Amino acid sequence: MSFLRPVKFQPSRLECIASDAWSDYVLIVLRQHRHYFADHLCLRKLRSVLGGYVDERLPRSVREECFHRGSKLVKKDVWGGKDDLITPDLFVPFMFVFYRTDMKQMEIPGLVRHNDRVTVLDLLYNHGTPHGHAAEAVRIKMFDRPELSIEESYLMKRVLRGFMCLKSLVLWKVCDDAMLQIIGVTCRHLEMFDIWKSVSVSDLGVRMLLGMDAENPTRLCSSLKKIMIKDTSITDQGAFNLLLYCKNLESLEFSHGSFIKQFLQRIEYSYVKTHRTFGLKSLFFPALSTDSMHNVIKSFPLMEDLCLWTSLRNVGEVSTSDFPNLHVLKLGGLTYPSIISEMTSVIGLQLTTLKIETVHFDINLEDIGITCLNLEELHIINARLAISNRTFAHPRVSHPSEKPFTKLKLVYFFLVQYILDQVQNENRAPNSVVAAAGVEKPATGNTALHMLLKHAVNLEGMQVTGTTALTDSCMDNILKTNPLTHLRRLIISNPTSQEPFVVVPLTALSVRRLQQSCPLLQCLGDFKYWAVTPAQRRQISRKSWIAMDSLKSQ
Repeated sequence: MSFLRPVKFQPSRLECIASDAWSDYVLIVLRQHRHYFADHLCLRKLRSVLGGYVDERLPRSVREECFHRGSKLVKKDVWGGKDDLITPDLFVPFMFVFYRTDMKQMEIPGLVRHNDRVTVLDLLYNHGTPHGHAAEAVRIKMFDRPELSIEESYLMKRVLRGFMCLKSLVLWKVCDDAMLQIIGVTCRHLEMFDIWKSVSVSDLGVRMLLGMDAENPTRLCSSLKKIMIKDTSITDQGAFNLLLYCKNLESLEFSHGSFIKQFLQRIEYSYVKTHRTFGLKSLFFPALSTDSMHNVIKSFPLMEDLCLWTSLRNVGEVSTSDFPNLHVLKLGGLTYPSIISEMTSVIGLQLTTLKIETVHFDINLEDIGITCLNLEELHIINARLAISNRTFAHPRVSHPSEKPFTKLKLVYFFLVQYILDQVQNENRAPNSVVAAAGVEKPATGNTALHMLLKHAVNLEGMQVTGTTALTDSCMDNILKTNPLTHLRRLIISNPTSQEPFVVVPLTALSVRRLQQSCPLLQCLGDFKYWAVTPAQRRQISRKSWIAMDSLKSQ
C-alpha cells in the first residue's frame, strides 16, 4: 500500500443505492434483448413497461439522475468487439428505453459500429420532432473519425435542428461548415462550443455560424462566451472574426502551433491602428518582442488568466494598470530570471495562482513569496528551486509585516531539483529503498521544500518531487513551527527520475507524526519513495484501520 487514506464512513444516499441497484437489474434485462437493428418490437415493449414505470413514479429531476447514473454503468459494459457487427452497444437499447426530450443534459459516448450511431441519431430525430429537445448541455463523442456516411451526415444535421435550448455543445471530429450554419441559426443561447478535431470546419463555416453574410448577425454572437477550435481548418482570419463579432467571448482556445503568430499580428495591428480592445479573459501569448507584448496585452483589458511563453529579457513598458483583473499567471520557456522578477514586481500582489514551466535558470522561491503575498496556488514544472540566507524583508513589499506563503493552499512540483542551502554532511551514505531508514546522517541542508512547509500555514494540498535532505528530524521541526492543521493531501514522490532507487529519508516516524499533527489528512504518500518498507506500510495500514474502527464504535 503506497498511500494512506481514511475509510469513508458516510454511506451513499439511499436513493442513489436504490437507483444503481435498479439500473443493474434493468441492464441485465436489456442485455437479453440485443437483437438485430430491424427488430425493435421488444425494445418498444420494454420502453412501454420500464420507461412508463419511471415516467409515472419518478419526478423529472430524479428520472434524469437515474438516466445519467445508468449511463455510467453502461460504459463499464463489456461487449463483443469491433468485429461483432450484429450485437448493438448496450448504450443503444438503454437510450432507446429511457431517453426523454425533457432531460437537461445528455452525453453520447463513442460508438464503434455504424448501425449503433445511425440508430441513436434516428432516435434523437424522431423524439425531437416537432417540438425539439429541452437539453441545455449536450456532449456528442460517438464518432471515432471525421468522415461521415451520407446517412450519418443527413441525420446529424436533422438532429442539430432539434436542440434549440442549448447552452453548451461538444461536437468532436465531425462538425462541418453546414452544421455550423445550422447551429448559428438554431442555438440562440449557446455559451460554450467545442469542435475539437473537426477538420472540415473552415473560415467559411465561422462566417455562417456568426451570420456575417446575412442581413443580421446571429444571436449566438451575443451569447457565446467560450469556443474551442483546436485541430480544425480555421485560420487566423476565422479566429479574428470570432473576436470581432462575439462581443462577450471570454475564452478562445486553438492549437498553439497553427496560426498563432498571424493571429497575434492581427490583434497588434488592430490595437495600433484603432486601439480596439477585446473581452477575452484567458490567453496563450508567445511574446517575441517587448512592443508586441505591450500592444497585445493592452488589447485585453479584462484579462484574468495569462499564459506567457517567452525568451525575452524584460517586460518592457508593461505596468500594473495593464492587468487590472489578472490573478492567474503562467510563465514558460523562460531564459532570463529577470522576467519572473519583473512580472511579480508588477502584478505579484494580485496573483492568486502562479505556474512556472521549463526555465533555464535557478528560481529563488523566497523572491516569489516576497512579491506574491496573496498566492493560493503554486505550480512549478521542470525547474531548479533555490533559497537564500537573507530574511524576508524586501523593499517591494507594501506590507512588510505580512509573511510569505501564508495564504498558500495548493502546491504542485514536478521534475524539480532543489539546490541545497547550508550543506552539513556532504559525505553521507547513498540511500536506497531498503537502507534509507538506516542512514545515520541523511540530512544535507535546507531546501525550498523545507521553506514552504515551514511558512505555508494554510496549506491544504501538496504534491511534490521530494529531496534526500528532507528527514524525520526536518519534518519534526517543521511540524513544531507549522502544525499543518489544514493539510488534507500530502504526496512526496521520487526525488529524481534519473535514480529510481533514491528515496526521501522519511520513515514511519514521520508518518505517525503527520497523522497526529494533521487532523484533516485524507491522503498521505507515496510510501514507495519513502524510507518505509513494504512490511511497515502494511503495519501502518492495519493500525490506521484499527484506529478508525475504534473511532467508529465510539
